[in-house]
Amino acid sequence: MREFKSLKPEGLPFEYVMSLHGEEPLVTVEEREQKIVVAYTFSGFFLSDDSRTVEGVVIPFNQVNIPHTQFLAESGKPLLPSLGRYVQIPRGCRYSVTVEPENPVYFDHVLILPAQELLVDSKKKNQFEYDKDFYKIDRLYPDTIVEVTGPLSIDGYHALLIHVRPLQYNPARRRLVGFSSITVTIHLSPSPGEGESIETATNRKAYENLFLNPLRRIAGRGEVPSPVTRAPLAGKGPELLIIYHDQFRDPAGKLAYWKTMRGLSTEAVSLDRVGATVDAVKEYIRRRKRAAGGRLQYVLLFGDIEVIPAEKITGSPSGHNITDYYYSTEEDPVRSDQYVLPWLSVGRIPVQTEEQGLAVVDRIISYERDPPDDLHYYRKMVFAAYFQDKGKRDGREDRAYVKTMETIASHIEDLGVEVERVYVSSNPDMREYVDGSPVPETVRSHIFNEEEASQKLIEAVSEGCLLVGHRDHGSPAGWVHPAFKISHLESISSDTPSIFYSINCLTGQFDLRRPRECFAEKLLSMDGGAPSLIAATRPSHTWLNDDLMKALFDAVWSGIIPRIPGFTANYTVKNNRIGDILNYAKTYLPLTLSGGLRYVKDHLEIYHVIGDPSLEIWKECPRTNAIRTDYHQGYLRINMECCPAGTVLTLWNDSDLIKKLTPSSTYVTVSLRSAAVSAARDHIIVCFWAPGYRFQRIQISTQDTGAPPASGRRLSNDSP
Repeated sequence: MREFKSLKPEGLPFEYVMSLHGEEPLVTVEEREQKIVVAYTFSGFFLSDDSRTVEGVVIPFNQVNIPHTQFLAESGKPLLPSLGRYVQIPRGCRYSVTVEPENPVYFDHVLILPAQELLVDSKKKNQFEYDKDFYKIDRLYPDTIVEVTGPLSIDGYHALLIHVRPLQYNPARRRLVGFSSITVTIHLSPSPGEGESIETATNRKAYENLFLNPLRRIAGRGEVPSPVTRAPLAGKGPELLIIYHDQFRDPAGKLAYWKTMRGLSTEAVSLDRVGATVDAVKEYIRRRKRAAGGRLQYVLLFGDIEVIPAEKITGSPSGHNITDYYYSTEEDPVRSDQYVLPWLSVGRIPVQTEEQGLAVVDRIISYERDPPDDLHYYRKMVFAAYFQDKGKRDGREDRAYVKTMETIASHIEDLGVEVERVYVSSNPDMREYVDGSPVPETVRSHIFNEEEASQKLIEAVSEGCLLVGHRDHGSPAGWVHPAFKISHLESISSDTPSIFYSINCLTGQFDLRRPRECFAEKLLSMDGGAPSLIAATRPSHTWLNDDLMKALFDAVWSGIIPRIPGFTANYTVKNNRIGDILNYAKTYLPLTLSGGLRYVKDHLEIYHVIGDPSLEIWKECPRTNAIRTDYHQGYLRINMECCPAGTVLTLWNDSDLIKKLTPSSTYVTVSLRSAAVSAARDHIIVCFWAPGYRFQRIQISTQDTGAPPASGRRLSNDSP
């Protein structure tokens, strides 16, 4: 039974309509002089029966849920709602926090379900987590209803993470205390000698989805006296840095040339120059990032971990992690329970031979330069998941695998994308999701047996589609339910690529003893696989995996992760680059879990881009821009049908880059009278790239083709 319990809110604002927002929290933010006031209103919560058998005894637990919130989850202790969001504060400020809860409401005879923090998506059997001694304690849990973490650096933001827990629980008395109104006041005072740094950010719009006060320049709005110091201007360094072992010089160079041609300034550097230790690689990347004033956004490690080292992190839930994560951060964590959010995007091409490296590079270039022409390709995704009901077999999902994918599917289908569901179940009598809500008929009608499901996945991947996502258990060999393993990949009969979000355990374990390779490595290396993908190197936490998957899709098809009604925005990650998509999802994770810092830290470390972090995912059929050019007496005229945001033009003398332009007009006149261009042969090459448009390479004769240009927009970087 699932029942709504009211917290009896009072004094609701005019715009709060109970019929629309009755189950969702309302949040308002007011920035006053030297303080930020955040007011939360909670109308109520859902209470559902969720009995469990512990040591042969059935215990009538209750599950508590508030829509659009996440959880306070500590292993074996009561699982309670928590609403997490970032709040930006000025740099150079000290802060303190006061909390004012109002209107307590009491509920007796409630036995709250304990949190199952140790659940992972591998074959490992998990014991039910129930801290019986804790449930005898006669005091309220949690001790404080507001948890503040930070300050944190998030894509140029300086922010606090605030978790508000509107319910407290007394285990011994089985009493739940709820607050319909909670006001959090952040008091700010300037710290002498510090200021607000203006940093280069790559995805500010997208990260506004995660903030309660997303607008920039908080210092100016909050009237907190704080001097402004400017970070160095973006220099001439690369946007993408490829670090390669010498045996991969040619494939790394080929990829660097392509990336620069399509407008992403790229530099390939040998590991001999960087240093062959983890510390040397981290120091080199961070130094280059600082020197470029934020221009460097992506780092690609070209080679297996035998030649380019990965870092070993001890003390993780699975024992130890092998990770490239701290190549993406500004600093290392100083404590085992502290997480550091990403500073740039990192990926690895874990190949062992030059031939393998060239093959992967060719697939990346082909995906970006020559994407499929079939419109149906861009209107189809494949979702695979497992309805796990192996415990009580009562028709209720043990974990939210299918619920997660259905939450995403309902949003994606509203956008006109077809979702092919490939689901399997351990119980044909499917009635409720893990939160007690009913399973719709559309889900029950897409349940297949394991053999049918595997075949459907082979056929779907052979056909190719925009994206393939999986939620369930995993292993280095592949997906457990529905079964889709390395052995199944041998049956793929097409070279049409698909992006994969393999969100489970171990499918990205790129540190296997060779010649073994993991599922993600196989997908990256094969025709018809993935030009790049996202997967985990170690066992991964079930709940965090659900949140990670939602955020991965939200980064490109915004509106999937919970929004606070009338408050947070719906922006997408710039240019749909897969490394930025993963970073956005990782930045969302701390919002979803209060009390489980070590698990958040673990997830940041184990999830990787297997492939190129700067790869741009095509979300719709690419358009073509009509471009006309002519050349006369040292001047090149370029006339485009349109000039989309993000357009980049590169001009080449054979393989030598002459100019890189970022036009803001459809008509461009470029002076090519420099000595380098004068020494050119009888032609130059113009390359066009813009998000959502096909790459174009145009060869232009340097023989005069018309009259001198009478007018035209001259770019600031057009001078010889």
